[in-house]
Amino acid sequence: MKKLLSCCSVVNKETVSLIPANFQFQPGKPLSAFEAGIYWLQESEANVSLTSDNKSTQYFGKYDDRDGYLTSLDQAYRLGKQIISTYDFGLNISEVVQVQIDIFQTPVFELFSQDLKFSWGKGSNWRQYESVADDWVEVQYPDQAISSKNVLRPMKRKVLLHQHTVFNSETTSTKHLDLVKKFKEEWSVIAAEQPKYSKIRK
Repeated sequence: MKKLLSCCSVVNKETVSLIPANFQFQPGKPLSAFEAGIYWLQESEANVSLTSDNKSTQYFGKYDDRDGYLTSLDQAYRLGKQIISTYDFGLNISEVVQVQIDIFQTPVFELFSQDLKFSWGKGSNWRQYESVADDWVEVQYPDQAISSKNVLRPMKRKVLLHQHTVFNSETTSTKHLDLVKKFKEEWSVIAAEQPKYSKIRK
């Protein structure tokens, strides 16, 4: 069964020439590519983990943007605060609980041109999308044969933009929320009149 997951912000759109990844081309023959409109969606993933002096890491939770861009950090913040307040890590300096966030962009196809409506997102426009990387490759010159100057380039599944430890158990607890707010302000995306997107997960 397919499920919908709300998430990301559109940061860019570009047109690229794509062919199926399993396409069997003939040497010296031009390709049959198509011009595809690719959206780059900006998303985040946040992790709550325990790191020891011996560099071993134990993960308590991993969150994505289920409820919108950067909401992964909200969920990780709540868990991180709960763990830090429950256990006194100040007595054991060899262990640190930290909340880390990754910001990345994903190239996708838009599946349908019409908006979808959901009960939890009244007043918002939602679209469905699917990853480009799984089944497609990009070619620079679609009207030419494959050569050393016209190679096929696999579409990246996603591109990591930034990785940051927002706060940890060594940070003064009164500053945790301020650090979360500061990070969200720095990495907010202005996308006026852009639809929100949701991706299909099987």
